[in-house]
Amino acid sequence: MHHEALIDALDEESRLAVEALRDVPEEAFGEPTRLPLWNVKELVAHMWRDVDRIRVYLAEPAPSEAQADGVSYWRAYDPATDSADVADRAKEVADGFATGAALVASFEANRVAVLAPAREVPADQLVATWGPAMRFDEYLRTRVLEMAVHGLDLADALGRRPWLTASGAQVTRDILVGLLGEAPALVRRWDDRRFIETGTGRRALSYEERTALGPLARMFPLLA
Repeated sequence: MHHEALIDALDEESRLAVEALRDVPEEAFGEPTRLPLWNVKELVAHMWRDVDRIRVYLAEPAPSEAQADGVSYWRAYDPATDSADVADRAKEVADGFATGAALVASFEANRVAVLAPAREVPADQLVATWGPAMRFDEYLRTRVLEMAVHGLDLADALGRRPWLTASGAQVTRDILVGLLGEAPALVRRWDDRRFIETGTGRRALSYEERTALGPLARMFPLLA
């Protein structure tokens, strides 16, 4: 997927999340999500930060060479050691807003302010991330995955029908297949939501699925 299409996918996924949040009562922002470290407000704060990282990283000096792509980026992340820090940063953002509604309003304004100028950034410009340096278009792939996966988390927490878009699903599916290394018959039969939720540990493999996958079953979840 080319640079402009990736920004379109990110725009659509983040816009649908904001739309789902506009009529949410304030008390719902304190409700738990299926991610044990976050309530709804903290999950939204993480999504706010996912988009805001584009602005932050583009403002930093460009590195000299790329060290990862949209697949290998995730191998640099270790949930056992990194997840607590990620959760704490989201909580810090959430605490900066008096209400969930204020956070949603900022999310809407910020995503527009970030994505509009991002369209003018060359796809091959290098950006420094929290870890590996990357091409800008490859970093955008990781942002689309974040919005798609956490959009599913948010829909689950709000009791809404998932709004996963075709483009968001394609980008996310491609990354997960890249992490798996191949697409066996069982994975090809799974619909996008089933594969994404299984690949990210939101859904456990059944005994039958583990048997069908064989040695590949040990790789699940592909990222968490």
